Amino acid sequence: MASILLISASMLLRLATFAVVMNYYKDSRHRFAWLLIAAAMVLLALENLFQLLAIARVSNLAQQQFIPHSAGFAVSVLMLTGTAMINTILKRLAAAERRKESIEKRYQQLFDTTSDLLFVLMPDGKIIEVNHAACDRLKMSREHLLTKRFADIKAGAAAEGVMDHLNDIRKKGYHIFETELLTGQGVRFPVELNCRLVDTEENQHITCIGRSTAQRRELDKKVRIAIIETEERERRRFAKEIHDGLGPLLSTVKLYVNELETTQPGTAEHNEYIGQVNHLLDEAIHNARNIANNITPRILADYGLQKAVENFTEAINATRLLAISTHFENIDRSIGSTLELIYFRIISELINNTIKHANASQIEIRLWLKEGKLCLDYRDNGQGFDLQEAIEKGDNHMGVKNIISRVRSLNGVFNFRNTMPGIEIQIVVDVQPVSQHSD
Repeated sequence: MASILLISASMLLRLATFAVVMNYYKDSRHRFAWLLIAAAMVLLALENLFQLLAIARVSNLAQQQFIPHSAGFAVSVLMLTGTAMINTILKRLAAAERRKESIEKRYQQLFDTTSDLLFVLMPDGKIIEVNHAACDRLKMSREHLLTKRFADIKAGAAAEGVMDHLNDIRKKGYHIFETELLTGQGVRFPVELNCRLVDTEENQHITCIGRSTAQRRELDKKVRIAIIETEERERRRFAKEIHDGLGPLLSTVKLYVNELETTQPGTAEHNEYIGQVNHLLDEAIHNARNIANNITPRILADYGLQKAVENFTEAINATRLLAISTHFENIDRSIGSTLELIYFRIISELINNTIKHANASQIEIRLWLKEGKLCLDYRDNGQGFDLQEAIEKGDNHMGVKNIISRVRSLNGVFNFRNTMPGIEIQIVVDVQPVSQHSD
């Protein structure tokens, strides 16, 4: 009786193992290995069945020598092959796990070493992960921040608008806004947050990248001051040109006109005074044209940006002191007179800075219009300069701040790098096409 119970239990366990293995078969990509093991379990269960039939004297297959030995051999082969294949699969899984850990480690390093503030939030605003930069800037430990909601680290009235921001993120999938965060010591600081909704297998998360706007605001302040100073300098220059150029000419014309009143018409002296007045008026008109051309070059208004830049650079190339090469692609009048004037001023200011300070022998200018963007690439082979220092001091590179301000006013992109020798400046601005007649 005990033998029957043990054999029956063994058969049931082998059938249960078969069921488990078939479940693995359904969920696994490597199904053949599990089929081999399942077949081995079936053979073992059949062996138990034959044993029970032999005890019940229904069949004597279990007592025949060949069948048990051949069944045992088949089970051994199936189990060995199946486990060998599974061993290979496990090795691959182990290698994949190591790669996963390596990727996670690199991701964590990138996450923690970036200078931007990084937050991972639940859709309800609960903080579930932060990086080292956020902890350092907020003067709080990671463990402490993970107990808070995002509203807890926003300053004053800004905390009340958190749910509005979260709703916008959930609705649109992203949201960019400026706000103020609060450190552990109660100090406020401004940031720009770029938040996006991320779908994972488990649930949704919100990732937020924060960048301090204090430095940008300080730079914008310096740029605005530079614009005011530049405009005032230009006004003083025009006033000086009018005062020193037109002023004396017109004063002299007035003297001659007064003298005309004392002479008889038709006399030689009267005619001489008229001739002098005409000559002085011609000079005054010529000076007035030069001043107007300094404000807005006539060639720019008549023929456009490409012709104005070519004319300007040809005049400099004629001196043989500096070689300027230009390349234009798809530049036409559709960019509009305002953008033409701004780009002409930028290019002339860059060339002026190179001539004055760079000690360069070559300048390369590329200007092209592509997919609604007006792109400028400016290079020289001079001694270069420190952009941050030029912005802060502004003594020798006053125009740089003005250029950056002009680009930002157009929501454009300004990139600068020292190429050693020389510099490279890239400017990209979106173009709103206008008709030819709008100029």
